[in-house]
Amino acid sequence: MIGKKRTGLFVLTVLTCGALLAGCGSGGFHVSELPDMFRNFFNVNKDLEDPSSSAADSVSGGSGETGDRAESGPDTETGSGKQSTSGSGQSIISDISSFLDGVTGDYKDKLPEGDSLFVNNAPVFYYYTQLSAEEQGIYNALLAVTRDPTSTDYHKKVTVNEDPSSDAFGRELTIAYEALIYDHPELFWFRQSSGNFQYYYNSLSTGGTYDVMIRLSRTYDDYQNQMTAFNQAVSNFMADIDLTRSQPEIALQIHDKLIDTVTYDKDLAASYSPDGAFDYGYTAYGALVANSRNQANTCVCDGYSYAYEYLLQQAGITCTRVGGYAGADQDSMEAHSWNLVQLDGEWYEVDPTWDDQDSDPQQYASGGPIIDAALNDAAYWNRIRHFMFNLTTEQISNYTPGSEYTYYTPDGYATFLSSSVHVRDDGTGHASGTADYISKLAPTANGTAYTYDALSGYAVGYRGQTDYDGDGIPG
Repeated sequence: MIGKKRTGLFVLTVLTCGALLAGCGSGGFHVSELPDMFRNFFNVNKDLEDPSSSAADSVSGGSGETGDRAESGPDTETGSGKQSTSGSGQSIISDISSFLDGVTGDYKDKLPEGDSLFVNNAPVFYYYTQLSAEEQGIYNALLAVTRDPTSTDYHKKVTVNEDPSSDAFGRELTIAYEALIYDHPELFWFRQSSGNFQYYYNSLSTGGTYDVMIRLSRTYDDYQNQMTAFNQAVSNFMADIDLTRSQPEIALQIHDKLIDTVTYDKDLAASYSPDGAFDYGYTAYGALVANSRNQANTCVCDGYSYAYEYLLQQAGITCTRVGGYAGADQDSMEAHSWNLVQLDGEWYEVDPTWDDQDSDPQQYASGGPIIDAALNDAAYWNRIRHFMFNLTTEQISNYTPGSEYTYYTPDGYATFLSSSVHVRDDGTGHASGTADYISKLAPTANGTAYTYDALSGYAVGYRGQTDYDGDGIPG
């Protein structure tokens, strides 16, 4: 779900001008990808621990049978009679029994011990708070087994009311997984591919509940190096942020440094396809370290929004991410993602990707003297770079630039912005055929106290930031 952001602002001088900004995609996992994402799971009954089960005994005929059965495994064709076997010829059930290492029907947990390189200081994980108790339990189990992603030996039990073989449980699992990914940008590795988790469950209900065991299905082979680089990049970034200021000012500092640091990945946006290869340009790692082609601080809007969320979380500010569509109007929208920030109890919409506007004169070489004047007016251009900063949901949903974005001179005027829309994904899909369950849970932004105009007069900026308005104060 990746669209394109038009990096140039199209300008007409003297009379009028217009720029139709397009979006870039949210790139999240979606319901349609669930069979791939969780393709390795097994229906296991209370006799799981018996290693003597034969291949012939381990496959039963129907969902109501009590015999052990392997479903939808990597080598299983459900209903075809093909059985999944290990290299030794044992049934997959024996392999699972070996994996559980003597675990009985009590489904004992085995979790990582010690410190993890995954760090997040968020005061609140927003989407977690929007889940049902059962979805939160699944979310917690998924998160627990990620703490050491170098091994698939760890597992965590969660007790659920929904039958694990049902569509209702599949929906809960999808919601919990998406909430986890949206809440935790530091888990950027999970954006790499489908099939990150396996789950096992008892096919017999006990008192109306089912025990489900969750584990990782694959390891993160470069965990030590990449997470160390990511954490160091975050530390370096935050060293320039004055954390003694108020939260609204801190959020402005982080916004400004982020768009100064990151380069929009036009090549990745242009090459996107739903079945395309993964790239770190879709993640906070791309924004703060490098994309998969080793281009430093290069990403699409997913990277901007995940990075902004994560950096604010480390500053103790509640922030989340929303996926949807954006463009000049409803007919021209493309997939996109942006942020919501909570300041003094009120929510604000922020789109750091669209705010990353370059005033490079070469881009507007034929613009003429009015355009040249606008590009060289630091205070004016800094306003352009905050036109999507701390808006209400109503404003960003149907955006119309005010007169403050028109650049006036004695010889004429120009404006670099035009009307646009941002529409959240409501779970029903779009022309791309993708949808998510999470973005429709995002809060409505009604905050008006901390607009850019309200903050720009006293924002101190990060160290070394440009004094855009010439008043002696960076910002």
